[in-house]
Amino acid sequence: MTAFPRVLFLTPAAFNHLTGGGVTFSNLFAGWPKECLATAHNDAVPTSNDICDRYFKLSRAEIDLIAPLRIARMLRDREAVAQISDSADAASRPVGGIVARLQGDSAPQRARITVDLGRWITAFKPQLLYTILGSNAVMSLAAAIRRRFALPMVVHLMDDFASIVYRRGLFASIERARMRVLLAENLGAATTCMAICSEMSEEFSRRYGRPFLAFQNCVDLERWRGVVRNGSAAHGPDFRLLYFGSAFANAQLASLVDLCRSVVRLRAGGLSITFEIASPTSHLGAHRAALAIDPAIRLTAPTEDDGAFFAALAAADALVLPINYDTETVDFIRYSMPTKVPAYLASGTPILVYGPAGVAQVDYAAREGWGLVVNERSPPVLDEALRRILCDEALRETLHRRAQALARERHDAARVRAKFQDALKQAAGMATGQIAPAA
Repeated sequence: MTAFPRVLFLTPAAFNHLTGGGVTFSNLFAGWPKECLATAHNDAVPTSNDICDRYFKLSRAEIDLIAPLRIARMLRDREAVAQISDSADAASRPVGGIVARLQGDSAPQRARITVDLGRWITAFKPQLLYTILGSNAVMSLAAAIRRRFALPMVVHLMDDFASIVYRRGLFASIERARMRVLLAENLGAATTCMAICSEMSEEFSRRYGRPFLAFQNCVDLERWRGVVRNGSAAHGPDFRLLYFGSAFANAQLASLVDLCRSVVRLRAGGLSITFEIASPTSHLGAHRAALAIDPAIRLTAPTEDDGAFFAALAAADALVLPINYDTETVDFIRYSMPTKVPAYLASGTPILVYGPAGVAQVDYAAREGWGLVVNERSPPVLDEALRRILCDEALRETLHRRAQALARERHDAARVRAKFQDALKQAAGMATGQIAPAA
């Protein structure tokens, strides 16, 4: 017998050691018996098997555009093939552009439990559905699975997607109204609701009229005790600045560009500094030219090895946490907390937080004193802050001590993981004896 319920995880972001969601789920579910965990997903990132090895990859059979748009997609794909063979005539084939303008970010999709998916779920015999929701199609599928298999459900929200999605395209108003209905249905039916941080928990509890528990990524402090910093001293005089994470236009890209320009100005002023941006190649794309504006700025692929990741954080002289200042970004990530924050804190490397006030991660740093916060978009202020966090030893020591203390108090996996997993067990009914442990 096992003390763990059989959890079916429905998600657009599955287990891996590269993306924020993948890392978060891997850390929260570590130690959960593999035979009690199955994941249905449509994540394009390859999955890892150390936490879960039972996967169902959702395809167009389960989630796809509605019929008329499937026809439009077929015509667009044919046009694309024709353009490859006859690029000179591309302007005479406008289907792709028309489809893109009509759909915007609001292409209607249908979702269904196929025979294959139904058999896979039945064979697994889940006792709890855990989901982060997502698109209307994913929310529809979550509701359908919950109803058909009569499962208690835990909803764990990672960002405020409801504030920004389904805003553009011919179907935007319809899909946005549908989103509200689906979100209300899933949250209302959930046994337990979770958020990614306390700020989101407070806001969503007020907005949706029910309590939200707060769980975010955690760090195994005991495992990495010998890797993280024991002191705050910089490795200068050649200073190394590091950013590790995503580079999205609606999250941190513009502020990353600001940091690159600041590094160039500081170098011109005589400060020896390099800046490494470790971000997935797919995120950088066409933005490479805007970032790699000096030989001292290096764009690298992030490591998936946990040991190399923590070693890189500890070896840097300062870490940066950038957030864009535009309204769309703030609306999207106002209540989010990046996966990297607990690891940044645990590393002991001084952290510069560059972003607007009113965003959870910026306010967390300002309130608790674990980072040097720059919450105005001013080149001179940013330049001075970068210089201070590299050269002011008293400041570095203060940030170092406070960050590691908070990592121990709030982000240690030994505590966070146990509370998270206990919440799942309680939602499944084990704590109250409503269901028996799986055999």
